Amino acid sequence: MIASGRSPRSVQKVIDLFNGRMMPDTVLCCNGALSYNPRTRTISYPQRVGWSNVSDQRSLRTPRSQIPLKDLPEEDLVLEPKTSLQSQKLQEEKEEEAKEEEKSPHSSWVPGRPGFACEVIWFEKGVSSKNGVVDPVYAQDTSFVCDRTFESQRKHTFYYDYTVVDDTMEEFLTLLQGRGGIVKLLALDRNRPAPALYESLPASLRTTSAATTTTTDNNNSNSTTTATTTIAPMTASSEAQATLTYSGNYFLEISAAGVNKGLGLQKYCEANQIAREDVVAFGDLLNDAEMLQFAGLGLCMGNGHDDMKTLADRVIGTNAEDGLAKEVESWFS
Repeated sequence: MIASGRSPRSVQKVIDLFNGRMMPDTVLCCNGALSYNPRTRTISYPQRVGWSNVSDQRSLRTPRSQIPLKDLPEEDLVLEPKTSLQSQKLQEEKEEEAKEEEKSPHSSWVPGRPGFACEVIWFEKGVSSKNGVVDPVYAQDTSFVCDRTFESQRKHTFYYDYTVVDDTMEEFLTLLQGRGGIVKLLALDRNRPAPALYESLPASLRTTSAATTTTTDNNNSNSTTTATTTIAPMTASSEAQATLTYSGNYFLEISAAGVNKGLGLQKYCEANQIAREDVVAFGDLLNDAEMLQFAGLGLCMGNGHDDMKTLADRVIGTNAEDGLAKEVESWFS
């Protein structure tokens, strides 16, 4: 099974490379926010960011407040209709920013707003269940929607169709209500990589938190203090409106509170009567943490995040060394 932060369309491209030799019945996509069946090309069990969160902008407010906005006009921070004069002024400022960036591409600060994007799951129609409740039928894939800032920073990596919103992402989310839902939000800071941005957030919003423990050195019987990593469920804090993590250097990944790959894997095992002791999981970055913890055997790649190496039962070879393949082959040798 593939468990990925990516969307169904992205994971399907990987599966297609195997020319039918690998066709799992389920793939965990968007960090466990939904299940995708590549055999039927259908989506199930989407965990959407709650509309109360979106309406109140809580899921965006905290990351936005933590990403500094330098030299940005105040009127560009509020949600209000802009006059043609304001729009012209903003366009002129954007052009000026581009000129400044071109003059000094290696400057330490790029002025401007943070960028946001999201994976949207659309509702196609409803089906009435036996108890009279209408269950939504979902589109076969999610759609990628981003703002202008996100597009300018990441467009060179897009290999799929996408939609750009002309206004703010918050306004788009409000208009989306009743037509679809959000399974993953993305946030980037043009001045800091995702790990640095993640560490700058309040501890209550981060998936991982450092805990200090005391251990004994058997050689000299002295107590030494070491830092270990624990995984705290996002629902444990009243401040936690979403699950924040990252799987690369470029952006934060934001899901509904409590959603993660581990939860998706747990649900799959329960539905198929698979004991967690019989599960092996491979991972490398923070969005794999709960999955490694749930599995009976959690293995971290040799090139993985240091915190994940601490979490895992064992560290194997790097991806460049074919660590996963060699591990699986060793079971049958």
